Formats: sequence, structure tokens, C-alpha cells
Amino acid sequence: MSGRLVELSSLGAADVEAVRAIYEGAFPDELLAPFEDLLVDRMLVYLAGEDGVEREDGRGVPVGLALVRDLVDAAPTGRGDTGWTFLRYFAAGRRGQGIGSALWAELTDRLRAEGRTRLVWDVEDPDEPGLAAHLVEEHRRRIVFYERLGGRLRPVRDYLPPHDDGHAPRLLLMDQPLGPGAAGSEQVGQQVGPQVGLRELVETVYALRYGVPADDPVVRRTLAASGLV
Repeated sequence: MSGRLVELSSLGAADVEAVRAIYEGAFPDELLAPFEDLLVDRMLVYLAGEDGVEREDGRGVPVGLALVRDLVDAAPTGRGDTGWTFLRYFAAGRRGQGIGSALWAELTDRLRAEGRTRLVWDVEDPDEPGLAAHLVEEHRRRIVFYERLGGRLRPVRDYLPPHDDGHAPRLLLMDQPLGPGAAGSEQVGQQVGPQVGLRELVETVYALRYGVPADDPVVRRTLAASGLV
């Protein structure tokens, strides 16, 4: 599918509402934050022809979105910009048409060109007790989709970052290196460098995505369960 990635801020009101509809239709209510609250982060929108027909302005219509946040430690004694970007939401408006794969390629190319070195995100754990069968299948399919596009499921256990509504779903942590030669040098399922690299990933995501410091019991529990302490 031919399309292009644009900033949400470049779209008119009608297209913004179309993006809102994609977002609200892609996730269950318990995982949705108010759309306006998302705009503190960077929303990138994938535009493509609708049913093979481009609009008169040639821009296409919104068919997918990616909400991202650069992981920057702004504390006076912090490490500054990690070079990593966290993917908060990723959604295609229609399945089975290659939109998700095309959007992923555009997103990773954009971030790589901007000098970002790693994309990080979390996914729902299909092995969480009590899940309905259709949710288990949905969660497994999502992981396979990301792995097919180069994502790595990291060996992190008891990963329970708090969410804005106070609940802590059981999640898994994934990433994809974006630097030069990353695809060839880091294969899915392999460790790169010393084990402390994975610990740094866990602590950084907790701290800079969820605001939970490394000495918090939640983080310590994850590190211990993952064999990182």
C-alpha cells in the first residue's frame, strides 16, 4: 500500500475526527485514554487512498496511527535523551489490507532518519489468567505481527507498569533496534551485549514512560522475576 506519514497537527478537523474513530475502534474501552489526553505526545497519521481512490488534494485519508514518545531523562542528573522512542498506541483502520505493515515501515524509517536508535513498546500478555479465548488469540496474533516486522519479545517477567486509571494489566515488553545495521546485528530472541542492557531497558521504560523509579518495589519485582538482579 502506498501512503505517507504526517503529523496529526497538519490535518483538518474532519481528518482528526477520522483519526479519533480509528483510535477508539481499535482498542477496548478499558485501554482507551481520552483522545485529547493523547496529544501531549506525538501522533503520526498514515494517509493512503480510500478503496484505491485518492482525494482531489492527493493527500489520501487517515487509515492508521502511531502515538510515540521519545524517552528523555530531563532531570538535572539524568542521562538526557536516551535515543529511544516508546510506542504508546499503534492502530490500523482496516485489517487485511497491508495497512499495519506499511505504517510500521513508514514509522521505523521516519524514526531512524531522525536519529532514534530503538523503538520500545508493551503488549498484552496472552497467558494472563482468566482471559477469554478470543482475547488470548488476539494478543498472540499481535505479538506475531510485531515479530514478523522485526520486533523482539524480551525475556521480561512480572512486568506490571501502572496505567492512568490505576489498574496494572499483565504486559510483555518488546523492542526493535533502529540504528544502522540493527536488523542484521540483533536477531529476535538474542541478547546483545551484557545482561545489564536488558535491565537498563526495563528501568528506563518504567522511569521515563510510567514515572516509576528504579528503586520502586514494582520495578524491583520485575527485575527479580527476570533474573536481572
